Amino acid sequence: MSEATFRTPWGLGRVVVEGEYLVEVVLPRLDAPPVVQGEEPPDGAMTADGGATGAAAASGSDAAVRGALPDPPDPAARWARELDDYFSCGRQGWSDEEVRLEERRFTPFRTAVYRALLEVPVGSTVTYGELARRVGRPGAARAVGTAMAQNPIAVVVPCHRVVRNDGSLGHYGFGDAWKPLLLQLEGARA
Repeated sequence: MSEATFRTPWGLGRVVVEGEYLVEVVLPRLDAPPVVQGEEPPDGAMTADGGATGAAAASGSDAAVRGALPDPPDPAARWARELDDYFSCGRQGWSDEEVRLEERRFTPFRTAVYRALLEVPVGSTVTYGELARRVGRPGAARAVGTAMAQNPIAVVVPCHRVVRNDGSLGHYGFGDAWKPLLLQLEGARA
């Protein structure tokens, strides 16, 4: 197992990789109310790594430099770089081939749900019920919710794009503040 850190506008996250496979994404804890894009951070607001909060932390020349570097040979470093790119609004998401869901130890249902979720475009949302219908199990909205709650590779498998039937956001495993932040980062109307 290897690990690497990545930057978000709200602190440092961590990836855990086993062999070539991403097995876990850990987002930073949000101890203070997060600053959303376009807002000024409170006086003295800092991220966990000591940088500024807000969109400015993910923009600028370091994002351009990261984009020009070759892929790191270490799989953990590569996944961390891809998440850096996502949080600096460069990366738009991941494909089933990149995530390699079929090689995971997920149940067939969870694999199908995650695969369908990878097809939800950036900036869009889908309801739990609609995702259940997309995998041929129209009565399984609660089971889809369980799959979202047990998603070990959040952000990469974008469970933040799944909302309740009434359009409300619902809960998120790393704290309810993360879901609107991730949707806003992607330009979704939540």
